[in-house]
Amino acid sequence: MVPTRLSIITCNIWLTERWPARAPALERFLTLFTPDVLCLQELQRPTQEFLDRVLSGYARVHDPFPGWTNESNIYWNAAVLEEIGHGAEEVGHVEPERRMFWARLRLKSSQKAIFVATAHLTSPRHSDEIETGVSPRVRQLKRIAEELTRRVREGEPAFFMGDMNDAWHPQWILIQAGFVSCFAALGMQSPPTFQCYPTANAQPGERTITEAIDLIVANKYARPIAASVPQCYAGDLAPSDHWPVQAIYQLV
Repeated sequence: MVPTRLSIITCNIWLTERWPARAPALERFLTLFTPDVLCLQELQRPTQEFLDRVLSGYARVHDPFPGWTNESNIYWNAAVLEEIGHGAEEVGHVEPERRMFWARLRLKSSQKAIFVATAHLTSPRHSDEIETGVSPRVRQLKRIAEELTRRVREGEPAFFMGDMNDAWHPQWILIQAGFVSCFAALGMQSPPTFQCYPTANAQPGERTITEAIDLIVANKYARPIAASVPQCYAGDLAPSDHWPVQAIYQLV
């Protein structure tokens, strides 16, 4: 039997900053890399409408909760996967429409189920953290770990990904719940994902950032065989101010 392999991508698509100028770069990236599962953060209605057109062979979660349009959504290749169910769990975000968004999907070829979840953790630039020095992301990550433990079924391959806004705590906390980074599992250093220059428009003298804060982790029932941070431009523009993370997993 040929092993089942899935291409997984996560990307923060930067609200509608420099949109629609970035649209050709995002379309080019998705056309070239054609993920089986795509998790998005900082989604907005104009970008969702764009993605619905570009990803014509894909399905996504349809739900009245506005966070599925204004924050995150999960797209999947409809020729390969179909939805079993979905949800949006409150995990301590200060942003009113952010959640841990998840979908349970079924492989059409084998009827095997997988669990996919995404989140966008609160930025360290939030005013409360600037004032107090206390990170809300630790609390959020512990809640996410609890939800993953509660919702993932025995023997089910499970993936969590997103913009962590933190290079340290996510891997430390999630590994205790059995979820390992695609790069760590391959013995690789996590490449930087934020910020994309020159697309992020950093000017001379401004604060510049180089961080590995976008992450894909999976449990023991999915084994990564490749992982990368693809840098794909159209002209001089990247798809976002974050680089995406891509991992190829073999289901165990």
